[in-house]
Amino acid sequence: MMASRSIRGRDHCSENRAPVTGNKPGKFRFAVITQGNRPEVTMALFLDCAEPESIRAAMALGIYAGVTTNPKLLENIPPADLLEHLGEIARCCRRTLYFQAHGQSADEMERHALLLFEVAPGRTVIKLPMGREGMTACQALRARGVPVCLTALFSPLQVAAAALAGAHSAALYVGRVSARGEDGIAAARRSRAILSALGSSTRLLCASVKDAPTLQALLEIADADVTIPPALQEDLLSHPGTAEAIEAFRISIPRRG
Repeated sequence: MMASRSIRGRDHCSENRAPVTGNKPGKFRFAVITQGNRPEVTMALFLDCAEPESIRAAMALGIYAGVTTNPKLLENIPPADLLEHLGEIARCCRRTLYFQAHGQSADEMERHALLLFEVAPGRTVIKLPMGREGMTACQALRARGVPVCLTALFSPLQVAAAALAGAHSAALYVGRVSARGEDGIAAARRSRAILSALGSSTRLLCASVKDAPTLQALLEIADADVTIPPALQEDLLSHPGTAEAIEAFRISIPRRG
């Protein structure tokens, strides 16, 4: 933990920290953790995973604000078992959860979203795909006090639209932006600048993070959240120099005995 800053969102919502909800539609927000008079850290790290045991082990590390999921991660779960599976994820992660609703129309998305939200009310953000139907469903859900993340965004302009629609968060596919020949990290920086210019409380969620250099660059952006796959977790925990130092510790211990 950095000495000069406190932690915001390490437990966006945990069993010991209830979420804070406003009285107006779309004002759902999560509890903020501060330490003393230090300024809060304005980023949170999420795990992009739908495997309960992997989630349980990752949450024990204390570095994640919660879990994000998507239909691709859940494609092997039979539809009849989806809510039960998400419930197991919710039991493994007592923090913030991102569940994605689907449907061909805004009404279908809204109905599915309400089912997902009931899996863990108060700490669930509903992901909706960007587009006319998703934006329309976003407004209906906001009116019910359900926080929405507009997802599958590829441009800062789409992030701006999500903010203007009052979304809780906007998921920018950084890695996929880069795969299309554009600069995904620059798109994230521009998106964050637009949110600041708008004075928006919409969170920027940087998704589709494929490698450690991209992760590090995104962590340097102030006031932006990042979600990573389990494969990148080891880059946060390990380094050849650390392994060498630990081995030196191990060798020296018997000599002191």
